Amino acid sequence: MKLTYRGVNYESSEPNIQMTEGDIGGQYRGVNWKQRYPRHIPVPQPVVGLKYRGASYSVGHPIDVEASLVRRQYTETAKTKLKAENQVSTASSRQRALEELNHTHIANIRQNLEHRLQVARARGDQKLIQMLEVEAKQLVTNK
Repeated sequence: MKLTYRGVNYESSEPNIQMTEGDIGGQYRGVNWKQRYPRHIPVPQPVVGLKYRGASYSVGHPIDVEASLVRRQYTETAKTKLKAENQVSTASSRQRALEELNHTHIANIRQNLEHRLQVARARGDQKLIQMLEVEAKQLVTNK
């Protein structure tokens, strides 16, 4: 087919792709049409487990629908089992992380207390030294 675009002549050539008609179609302005797909692309399968206003329904061949439902139940069961296993390991890893965090927190408090005690001794402030020693004893007993 000869075409012209902004004064430039060219010929249009249809691509040599084999097309397949799918199941999806309809009528537009009185003309029937079907969705076409390239032959190498598979035709999409109907969706299973549809719901309209709370009523469940499915489309497609009954055997295909049943197989899809069984496959979905199997994958959901497998996912549930994996989640349960991950939750157990996650709980133990959280516990370990909390223990490590608590240990680090106490170590930082001790280090801060030691530094404050050294500064108080350098100043010669006996009242502050006594207060810090009481705080150190409380830290040891609360461990």
